[in-house]
Amino acid sequence: MTPYAHLTEQQAAAALEEFLQERSPALRHLELAVGDAVHLDHSVESLGPLWVWAKERLRLGPSGHQPSWSRLGLGEHERLDEASLQLLDGLISYVIDIITSAVPEAKWEVATDPHPRYLDQNKPMLRAGAWEQVPASTIGNLGRQVFSDWPPAEDRLASIVGSWLTEVADTR
Repeated sequence: MTPYAHLTEQQAAAALEEFLQERSPALRHLELAVGDAVHLDHSVESLGPLWVWAKERLRLGPSGHQPSWSRLGLGEHERLDEASLQLLDGLISYVIDIITSAVPEAKWEVATDPHPRYLDQNKPMLRAGAWEQVPASTIGNLGRQVFSDWPPAEDRLASIVGSWLTEVADTR
C-alpha cells in the first residue's frame, strides 16, 4: 500500500474523499461507544472528559482493519488494536465537528508543500485562511503517545483544539 507521501495527485484526491466518507460512521461509532459516560455537546470543554475516557480504552494489539489515515500513514499506529484505531477515528470526527462548527469557512484540501521532507504531504488538511491543520495526524499521535514514557496529559486534547481555535481566530 502506498503511503500518503508517495501518492499521485489523483490518488491523494481519492484518499481525501475516502477520509471524508469515513467521518460520519466514525462519529456514530464513537457516540455509541461513549453512551452516557461522557456528555458529548460538541464543545472544547467536552474534550477533557472524553479524552480521559478514551485513554482508558486504548490498547495495544493487532491493528486489523484500519481507517484510511492510519493505513496510509507511516505505520506508526500499527501497534494499536483495531478497537483503539476506531476510537481514535471517532475522536478525529468529533474534533472536526467542533472545529467546523466554530469555523464554518474551514475547507478540506490535500496538504502539499514543495519541500521533499514535508511530513503531511498529501494528507487530509483542514484550512481556513492562513490557518491549517491535519487533525488525524495530531489525534493519531496522541493515541500512540498514551503508551510512551511521556503520555499526554488529561487536558491535552482540549488544549490542542482550544489553541487551534485561538490560532484560526487570530488569522481571521
